[in-house]
This record gives sequence, structure tokens and C-alpha cells, in this order.
Amino acid sequence: MKLNFINIIFLVLNCIVALCLLMAYLAPYISPADFWPIAFFGLAYPLLVPLNFLMIIYWLVQLKKFVFISVISLLLGINHITSYIQFFPKKNKDSRLQKINIVSFNTHYMGAYDRKNNDTTFFFQEIAALKPDIFCFQEFANLGGNYEKPLFKEFFRQYKNYYSVNADGQETGYGVSLFSRYPIINKGFVERINNNSNLTVFADIVVNNDTIRVVSTHLKSIVFDKEDYQTIQELRSPNEAMQVGQVKHIGSKLKYAFISRSVQAEELKENLVNCPYKVIICGDFNDSPTSYTYRTIRGDLKDAFKESGWGMSRTYIGKMPSFRIDYILHDPAFKSFNYRTHTINFSDHKMISCTIQMR
Repeated sequence: MKLNFINIIFLVLNCIVALCLLMAYLAPYISPADFWPIAFFGLAYPLLVPLNFLMIIYWLVQLKKFVFISVISLLLGINHITSYIQFFPKKNKDSRLQKINIVSFNTHYMGAYDRKNNDTTFFFQEIAALKPDIFCFQEFANLGGNYEKPLFKEFFRQYKNYYSVNADGQETGYGVSLFSRYPIINKGFVERINNNSNLTVFADIVVNNDTIRVVSTHLKSIVFDKEDYQTIQELRSPNEAMQVGQVKHIGSKLKYAFISRSVQAEELKENLVNCPYKVIICGDFNDSPTSYTYRTIRGDLKDAFKESGWGMSRTYIGKMPSFRIDYILHDPAFKSFNYRTHTINFSDHKMISCTIQMR
């Protein structure tokens, strides 16, 4: 079978994108600490899937058997697609069952440093409608404290009777925090490898006659600065020249963050292996579902989005490309329903929520 020059080019491109997709499938199984380049393929998964679909369309139009290159590549990783998109949400309206409502949210410091006109009324309307039993917050407050802001005052007024766990041991909280309507009988750190607010706390919570362990985590951030975001914006524009040095700088930051999160994930997993209670893990993983971090932490746990989400998963809405990096994971003995995302205008993350049926 003879190929013209254009088809030869497409065949080479097809082999490249198919190979990259196969590498993305390996990313969850290889620690970035052992081989960091693999993590970039996992990060690129949401782009590699549509590129392979485009290749399928091209070969179908050309009536060429090379269509099977991308068909087979996609089929080999069909299970990953449900981590990014869901079509059949589950809702549970049986009030007789023991259920708890969970909210997890990277608040971006409750908009303390955002000059936009924050609609705090909408935020409290959203959480009031959810009737949360447990909040898991990340980037809740900075070390200096920004509790004089109206939003903080109103939150502590409305939820003053909630039990709390805070990274600095204070009632007002810092970074990673957890609030519970139910009594907390034990609390502390799961891991704090990093000296900043990228760490993990836990609370053993008594819900009626059951005790569960709830974990709130915020894994290593990339920490981009203004120049990095400017470079990313330039890369999106075809009229801008690529700044190779700055791109390498961004790649270096991503590499360091991939490795740091893999170490945190292993520490978190190890510390929860012998937990005597059923576990719920919430937080900002700063990593996609096709990552070593996600697979390590999830283990045998259920993902609330996969159990009862709908549509495209997207929780980060900042200046970087959008991904699902915030999660609610739970013990397989539990069931989760009504997974939702909520856009709050003072954060670069969406708030996520679900209902968990304990029995």
C-alpha cells in the first residue's frame, strides 16, 4: 500500500501520539521519584485522548487500516476515561439511611487577597443548601491570619459549634483545616513533610455509634510566579515566540512538585494502612487522576466523582489548564451520592461536595 507524503506525516504523528498515550497509562504506576518524565505524560492525558480521536477520524476519512493504531491505544486505557467524564450520576433520597454530607474546598484563603468584589452571600447560600456535616478546607487561612475579613467572621459565627482540627493547633486555623458537626475524639497530622501549608491532618469522628477517620490534605503546590503565568499565556498564543529558558524553568518546577507529591502520597498511604477505622480522604492533590499520586492515595478507596459525578471533571479553574485535582475518596464499604462541583468566585478551585452513606 503506497502512501502519499501527507499520509506518511500523519502516520508518524499518529504513532507518536499513540505512544505518548501508552506512556500516560504507565504514569500512575511509576513514581516520579524514580523516573520523573513519566509524570508529564500522565498530565497530558486529557490532551492525548482527543488527539488520538482526531487520528481515528482522519484514517476513517482516508479509508486506511491505520485507524487501528489509535483505536487500540484508546481501548487499552478505556478505564481511565471515567476518571474524567461521567454520564450517570447517582442520587440517594432515602432519608432513613445513615448519611453524612461532605464539603471539600481549596478556598484560596477565602479571597483575602483577591481584589474582586466577592459575593459572600452566594457562598453561604451554597453551603447552607448542602447542610454539610464535615468541611475539609485547604488554603483556609494564611499564617499571619486574615480572620478580620467579613467572610471569616461570618463563617465562624455560623459554624461556631463545629469541632475543628487546624494545622497550627489554634481555633481559627491555618492552611489545612477540618470542621465537623460530630464530636472529634482524636486528631493530628498524617504527614507534614513540607514545612509550609502543604500537609495532611486527620480527625477521628464519632457519627452516632460509628467512628470514622476523615483526612484533609493539600499536597505540594507548583508555586508559579507572575513570569511563569505570563509564559503559559504566551504559549497559548501562536503569535508569541517561545521563551525556551522560561519553559525549562516551568518544567523544573513541575518536576520538583511531581516528586514531592509522590513522597507525600506514599507517606500518607503508609500512615493510613493500619488505621482502625474506615477512612474518608478529601483535599487538593494538585495532581490529575492519571498520576502516581492519585493512584497511590486512592488504592482500594472509591472516588466520589466516579461513583456519582456527572459531566466533565474540572475542579481547578485558575490560570493553568483546567484539571480535576480535588477529590473525595472513601472506604469501599461506603456509598457516595450527589457529587457536585460549585464555582465560588473568590477561589481558583471549585468547591466539591457529596453525600456518603455509611450503612
